[in-house]
Amino acid sequence: MCVTTTSPAPIRRAAGQAGFTIVEVMVAAVVLIVGLFGVVALLDGSTTATATANQRVAATNVTRELLETARGLDYDELAPALLDPGLVAHGLGEGTPLTIERRGVTYTVTSTVCTYDAPADGLAAPAPSNVCTPQPAGAAGDSNGDDFRRVTFEVSWSDRSANARSVDQSELIVNPTGGLGPRLTGISPLTQTLTGNVSSAAVTYTTTPAAAVHWHADDGQSEGNAIGPTGSPQVWRVEWPIGDSGSGSEVLDGAYQIIAQPFDDRGVAGDAKLTTVVINRRKPYAPPSLAGGHDTRDGHWVDLSWELNSERDILGYRVHWAGMDGAAGNGDDNQVCPAAAAPAMLSPTTSSCTDPSPPSTGALGYYVVALARDGSGALEDGDATSLTISAAGSQPAAPDGPLTATTEANLPALSWNAPQNGSPIFYRIYRDGTQLADRYDRTAGTAAAWSDDDPDGGSHQYWVSVVNSHYNESELLGPVSWPP
Repeated sequence: MCVTTTSPAPIRRAAGQAGFTIVEVMVAAVVLIVGLFGVVALLDGSTTATATANQRVAATNVTRELLETARGLDYDELAPALLDPGLVAHGLGEGTPLTIERRGVTYTVTSTVCTYDAPADGLAAPAPSNVCTPQPAGAAGDSNGDDFRRVTFEVSWSDRSANARSVDQSELIVNPTGGLGPRLTGISPLTQTLTGNVSSAAVTYTTTPAAAVHWHADDGQSEGNAIGPTGSPQVWRVEWPIGDSGSGSEVLDGAYQIIAQPFDDRGVAGDAKLTTVVINRRKPYAPPSLAGGHDTRDGHWVDLSWELNSERDILGYRVHWAGMDGAAGNGDDNQVCPAAAAPAMLSPTTSSCTDPSPPSTGALGYYVVALARDGSGALEDGDATSLTISAAGSQPAAPDGPLTATTEANLPALSWNAPQNGSPIFYRIYRDGTQLADRYDRTAGTAAAWSDDDPDGGSHQYWVSVVNSHYNESELLGPVSWPP
């Protein structure tokens, strides 16, 4: 018997399954790492270049901002000792040397300024102070060589690699007089305070050769020509008549400005300058009016309003109950506005007051005074305006509906109809509530419309009431919601 045996076929390894040796892996890793280092270096270089470019753009913007601010300064502030303080006063930069920070980078500013005498109108003889060098060539003959001020700003910083970088930019800023008109070179005094029985304010101005100096005060009516000139350089004197204190036709207390401007014999104007005059000759006058009455809409309180003083130095107002005798200043008075726990006085723009707990017996008299500071700086009350409140009148009719709210110029605008009977003197506006503390505003007259100029970006509810000549108040019309 013959037995045939067969050997199993050899197992073949699948193609493509051969592995890498450790040496091959390490070589590949080295090649990959070297490539990555190159990519990282490229990225870092690109980031550094971008950061440097951004810093340069920011520095360029800083120089432009500096030049724009310099253009807005008074021309005489474009001087070596005054330029940097003028920039700081306008909120641009701080410290010495001047530094400005933008996006975490500190830029150091070096400013230079000189006077440029343009040859087109002839060079001045002698050259103006702080003249730019080298001077341009040209024929002489100009009487005023201050044609331009050349302002240069160099802005420097350190980049990410601690390399020093800088940009600079220059610009000619034209003399506002065109370099042709005369100039004011001195003012005395720059500020003065008048007290007592003084009836005029005097200011002297020093100019380059001029034919006249015209002045006006910001009271809206006082103006004239200065007296002079005398001496060399020329000195002019302004006499501003302010009237006698208490005459009724005087310039009232407060801070004023006198603006003066020189002219040459051709009528060409020079640069204008101003000086400040503070008048403080008497205590405040009595407020021009005081009105009020009982409000019985929701309980019982007294509403008062007055006309604001015309003096410019008023710091605020106080309202007093005149005491049981109804006479102001007899020692039994009681301040009702502001309340004892509130600030020392109402603001100078506040013209109303509410006594939430008026006395139930005795004379119901009130008075209001304005407050200012005397010559020594102490706070003083002015003259009083008094009012005696009569018995409460009848409650007026409410406004006629509907009360509607619309949007005008992105602001709430209310409208309603006048009451069917009675004569309102104004309408009162309530916002987000109907209590005394929710009083928000009042109309300036009897127009049945009102707009809220400060909605605080939120939604609100509004009510409207009528106030009559006795200061009594109607029931409320509303509410209406805004946005509608």
